[in-house]
Amino acid sequence: MGWVISMVLGLHTAQVMGQEVEVSVLGGLTGGRKPTIGLSDGSTVGFSALYMQEIRQNLSLGVGLEVGAYQLTKEDSNYKGTSPSIDGQGAAFEFRYTIAKFKEELRGNYFAIPIKVQYVGPNLGNEKLRLYAAGGVKYQIYTKVKSTQTLEGVKTSGYYEQWDAELHNPTYAGFGNLGDKTQENKLKLNSGFFVMGELGVKYDMANNQALYLGFYGDCDLGAAGQADKTVLTYKEKEQLNSILPDENERYKLRMFTLGIKVKYSFGL
Repeated sequence: MGWVISMVLGLHTAQVMGQEVEVSVLGGLTGGRKPTIGLSDGSTVGFSALYMQEIRQNLSLGVGLEVGAYQLTKEDSNYKGTSPSIDGQGAAFEFRYTIAKFKEELRGNYFAIPIKVQYVGPNLGNEKLRLYAAGGVKYQIYTKVKSTQTLEGVKTSGYYEQWDAELHNPTYAGFGNLGDKTQENKLKLNSGFFVMGELGVKYDMANNQALYLGFYGDCDLGAAGQADKTVLTYKEKEQLNSILPDENERYKLRMFTLGIKVKYSFGL
């Protein structure tokens, strides 16, 4: 009989605990880091839906789904680089290049599974207005990643150390003033865990509904990973590369976002 009473009491306790659905729209500034390359001027927009279960007074645990899109841009001027190369006759040389202006745009979509703990604090001078804070982790998967590169004023040459000679032509072999170039690449980014946090205000409405407005941030926990590739390499002619590895390789881009989140919740 004792275990029956315990089950009934446990069920009753679960029923009185609050349950709600939380939907949100988010947007903000996004960046990314590699060992020597920093991506800037990025943005992210997204949508999420979470099921929230109260685990004690003013404290809830939530799990759900988030989807979104992001864009990152890397720009540089007077870009210079070199790479060891082999010409068509098998001779080793140093491939040299200068680029008057370099730009790469990275665009893609993602979906994530967030798990978070949310705390609602005391009111802010109004019984309907309260401070809230949340933190947790999410597992994020990247899809449809595309890199678009634009290079202006490309000049290349080949330096042969064994003869102390530098070739600036012919252009058909990839040497000389090559003008402007544009190329698109499909990339594969590794999935990974993010740490995330929120801080803002909650406004309670009628019928167990609420609106939230807050600041949020998240950061990829993955390691920075492989070394950078040079923008241009040579294989019997110049080849344009992404600052990220090509489609046959994987790279964990370390991303971070700071933005604003608007949420609406309703009780079940």
